[in-house]
Amino acid sequence: MINKEKKAEIVAEMTKSFARMRVVFFGRFPGISVAKMQALRRTLKKDHAEFKIARKTLIDRALDAIGSKVKTKEFEGEIGVVFGYGDEALPAKTLLKFSKENETFQVVSGLLGTRLMTKRDVVALAKLPGREILLGQVASALAGPMRGLAGALQANIRNIAIVLAKVRDQKA
Repeated sequence: MINKEKKAEIVAEMTKSFARMRVVFFGRFPGISVAKMQALRRTLKKDHAEFKIARKTLIDRALDAIGSKVKTKEFEGEIGVVFGYGDEALPAKTLLKFSKENETFQVVSGLLGTRLMTKRDVVALAKLPGREILLGQVASALAGPMRGLAGALQANIRNIAIVLAKVRDQKA
């Protein structure tokens, strides 16, 4: 049995994690071995995320402390929480890959900022390319019209040069 001081410490630690997070995923993990959970934690750490397990009431207290309306009591079974501190899509990809390898692990829900995500939303987030790729695509889309303008301006200058060269040739 956990004493009150330990519970308060767990809630404080979870509250700090909820305050720092960019994305949170809630997952069920019945029958997953400790070795597999350790491997998942190591993989998530590379993705700037961490996996924590606590009682639902303690998780709810931490959620209340940050002003969230999400309640873990709605979820069945034991719940683990994955806090993502970096790229939002990386932990989602890792969790979906892990759930395919371990059929008893299930992603139940998530939070993206303050927005509650369903399992379908988590799958959609996992299918997105990484942050760097998305930023590259945005930069490319923004650069396209500028390239077109530069090409049009160069064409005008090139046409003037061609006309001047023909005039010079005719006079010579």
